Amino acid sequence: MNVVKKIFDTSRSDQKIAANIYYSSSPAISSDKKKRLTLLLAHANGFHKELWEPALTRLFSYDAKDWLIDQAIALDSYNHGDSAVLNRPSIEAEETSPWFMNARDILAVIAQLGQPENIVGVGHSWGAVSLLLSEIMSPLTFAALIITDPVLYSKPIWNKKLLEITMKRRCEWPDVGAAKAYFDPHPFFGTWDKRIRELHIKYGLEPVSKSPAGQKLMLKCRPVNEAAVYAGSYHASPHATDNLWKVQCPTAFLTGEKSDLSPEDYIKGITSPMPDCQHVVMKSASHLLVFEDPDQTADCYADFLDSFAPKLMIKNPAVPPANL
Repeated sequence: MNVVKKIFDTSRSDQKIAANIYYSSSPAISSDKKKRLTLLLAHANGFHKELWEPALTRLFSYDAKDWLIDQAIALDSYNHGDSAVLNRPSIEAEETSPWFMNARDILAVIAQLGQPENIVGVGHSWGAVSLLLSEIMSPLTFAALIITDPVLYSKPIWNKKLLEITMKRRCEWPDVGAAKAYFDPHPFFGTWDKRIRELHIKYGLEPVSKSPAGQKLMLKCRPVNEAAVYAGSYHASPHATDNLWKVQCPTAFLTGEKSDLSPEDYIKGITSPMPDCQHVVMKSASHLLVFEDPDQTADCYADFLDSFAPKLMIKNPAVPPANL
């Protein structure tokens, strides 16, 4: 899998979106019968674009399919990952980050791609809801959606305890060794696939100063920014839930059996008005299924793409990512 880095404009003049554009390292398959896809990936709160890489590596390995991934564009939301590094002066004192803003940024990125057909949105948690909001704002922007354990509330919720816990989260380490010693045995991160933990340490932290002990590191997404996103769910999440009936494109929900945010019966109820929707529950998985088992997650995504393929259009090959 090859990667090209790209900076996009947001829906605001003073902020940017950092993205990784992935494409297969195998020779291009020439076929006028395969449905050629662009995946657009939106991450969960507190995380970043590189955590999609294990799942994408597996998705790109599929060849005997009716679909072909031309490129996969993984975004860092404006206050996360490399985007946070770019936008630091404007996000240092955030109080709230409305989810509608993330949705508008996704639409702004798509407007800069120049190829509206067969864009399949793939989102996790906050990113999943942001994709739904984008589709609600601009119907049929996406050819299809894959919604992974979304945070879809039925009413506005103000979780003060969650905000307080987030603001107290440890966010700096004296060096990479100390960071690894923290993340690897931690009960929260310890259930993740080893590749995901390594990617989080490598790409989720930034050097901020040097000390005799080494290079001091901090989370690119500071606790204040993560908390701002939680605060920004208040109106946006129930708005998405109430307007799911407006999502007309084929949509697949993937949730964790152990997730307390997406119980099976609840998801079944809120998605019943959607005209073209399927729901799969991943056994033994939690809300963070993308991190716990990226290979099984990718296999589920591949099954979804199989089901989408007959409904998608055959199009000419996309512009190579390096030329975007």
